[in-house]
Amino acid sequence: MSNIKHSLRFKLIIGFSIIVVPLVILLLYNNYYASNIIREQVADSNKNSMILYSNQIEAALNKETNFLYNIAVEDPNIAALSQLLDDPDEYYLAKARILNTLTRYHRFDNSVDLLFIYSVEKQDLFSTPIKTQSYEELQSIKTSIENLVKDVRPDSAYFGEWKAIEYSEHQYALIRLVDTGDDFYLGAFVKLENLMIPLDLIHLEEGFASFVNNRGEWMTSTAGIDPHRLNASLALESNELYQVVEKDDRNYIVVMNPINGTDVILSAFVPEARMLKNLYHFRKGIIILSVGVFCILIIYLAYLNDIIMKPMNNLIRGMRRIKHGNWDTRLHSSGSKEFAIINETFNSMASQIHELKISVYEEQIKAHKAELKHLQLQINPHFLLNSINIVYNLAEIKNYSVIQLMCMNLVKYFRFTTKTNQIVVTIAEEMEHMESYIKIQQVRFPGRVTYEIHISDGAEKAAIPPLLIQPFIENAIKYGFDFMDHPFHIAIYIRLLEHERLEIVISDNGNGFSEEILEKLQTGGYLESQNGEHLGISNVQYRLKHIFGQQTQLEFDNAPDSGARIRIALPFRTVEKFTSY
Repeated sequence: MSNIKHSLRFKLIIGFSIIVVPLVILLLYNNYYASNIIREQVADSNKNSMILYSNQIEAALNKETNFLYNIAVEDPNIAALSQLLDDPDEYYLAKARILNTLTRYHRFDNSVDLLFIYSVEKQDLFSTPIKTQSYEELQSIKTSIENLVKDVRPDSAYFGEWKAIEYSEHQYALIRLVDTGDDFYLGAFVKLENLMIPLDLIHLEEGFASFVNNRGEWMTSTAGIDPHRLNASLALESNELYQVVEKDDRNYIVVMNPINGTDVILSAFVPEARMLKNLYHFRKGIIILSVGVFCILIIYLAYLNDIIMKPMNNLIRGMRRIKHGNWDTRLHSSGSKEFAIINETFNSMASQIHELKISVYEEQIKAHKAELKHLQLQINPHFLLNSINIVYNLAEIKNYSVIQLMCMNLVKYFRFTTKTNQIVVTIAEEMEHMESYIKIQQVRFPGRVTYEIHISDGAEKAAIPPLLIQPFIENAIKYGFDFMDHPFHIAIYIRLLEHERLEIVISDNGNGFSEEILEKLQTGGYLESQNGEHLGISNVQYRLKHIFGQQTQLEFDNAPDSGARIRIALPFRTVEKFTSY
């Protein structure tokens, strides 16, 4: 993920996004802002119409309320009703006179649909004529009024304001009551749909108007839309001009205004599509422009990818192949002049580096061979000093026969060690050389040194670097042989292991390694800490590493019955199959 963030492709995409995305957002915001401005203007215009008509409705309802209060106080027939309850004839005549008064008023003022009076004691309801379209509607209106006045209490809200009631399914009306004080109630009833008739003439651009209650439920709808819910609390907030509702896949802008003295809210519904029809081409142009900018960005990024990113990726892949050693990698010519020069320079540099690497590799091989020969020859002067010292000691005691035997073994020894042209020798040749070396030590210490060599079948053909075993035998005699009561014995076991591996184990019955030295030998710290001492062991370790790499094992430990033990494990190779190093 970190590499992607630092790539040129990622930076180009981010750069263009920083430029294009704010531009697209600005265009979309302008579209949104212009639409909101139109919505607010239309909402403000319709809000004023709602306020005007709400005031008209409020004035008409207040007039009816005042009439009810006036007649309750001034009409002598209403005051006499309570005294005529026991006289049916006079009570009936008084009712007729009151109804005539209400009918005459209702004839000249049709703000309400009916006026009525109710006797609490006799549970008698009489009203002005009811204009209805069916008998069922007439009965539902009378039943609704009777049920209301029977259950109403003097402290009811119906005595304080016009309240909405549902007199039939989805049919609502406003009702107002006035208490005359003699167990008689005066009341007025007006259908909400009749209050909507003048409002339908208001120009709402294919919209409609409706009353809603304080729960936000639609109570009337000239457009025949099913009941829905609005957020009625917004009608009381002066800073909220409109809200948006969805019906039949169309959005409507709703403007609401409460009617004082009632529990209903007047609402206007304006179709948003009709309202924003003048912005259609502008909005369409902005959307097309935004899509066009996005398409241009994609095309331009593809163009940059073709002329910059693809050649750049080819160059990176070529460099990675060169890094992994594929020196035959070459880049094709590019259509861009700059990348054509870069690719040509890359191909030239790859060829030159390849040739230089081959030359360096050949020089390293030559130096490696020279170093191995040098390491091989380093043992000769080291052992020569010890051999001259032995001959000197024998000459002092004038033991000429032993000196002759010593010299003969020295000749064999140095004839073997001076073959510097041999990178490897067979196990059989190496063991013949070891016998010459041990016999020299036996001459030096008569009767004190014994040895045995065991070679498994087939192991004698294995090829190893010359003088691989001698340093360990030399160190064993030097440090493990301390004039013991019994002869110092050296055992060499050579055998073949699985997976074509050769194992060489060198052990003795001497003093063995001390714990401190053994720990350093096992960790490699002992050889690193020696400054010129133990050159033979470090020489062997160095040659094994350079010839066989990590395929060899050199282990040091002590045998259970005392004495040192060295184990060497390396790949099995014959002289014919041995690779020249």
